[in-house]
Amino acid sequence: MVIEVNWRTLEEHDLGWNYSKCLYAYQMPNAKKILYIGKAWGTSVRNRWSWSGKPEFWEYLKRTGITHHKVLIGDTYLPKGCRLTIELLADIESLLINIEKPPGNILSRETRIRRPGMQVRCVGEWPGTRKTYNDE
Repeated sequence: MVIEVNWRTLEEHDLGWNYSKCLYAYQMPNAKKILYIGKAWGTSVRNRWSWSGKPEFWEYLKRTGITHHKVLIGDTYLPKGCRLTIELLADIESLLINIEKPPGNILSRETRIRRPGMQVRCVGEWPGTRKTYNDE
């Protein structure tokens, strides 16, 4: 199964802040370094961006002295006949975290449940180290 995720930067008044059932990422503003990868399901990207939505991430920023970051949203495109579920979105998220190892993420950095045959292609403004991620 090949899944495409189209990444773009969220601007201040972008409707993407209200999206759920999507991926998001935080990135250093002037570098290609990914700080955090997450999913919004049952809540909006804006709610996940709040202190209460991800206190561990905000504590990480505070500890490291990082004062600014970009927010990216990832729109997911699935093969015909495939349905987006929270489990599938979690598997995509964990595959990206496992390979990229963003410093703000703790879970899925070393171990994860695999979905053999899944391939994730990141396009658009994706700042990751690769564009294609294969789940073995």
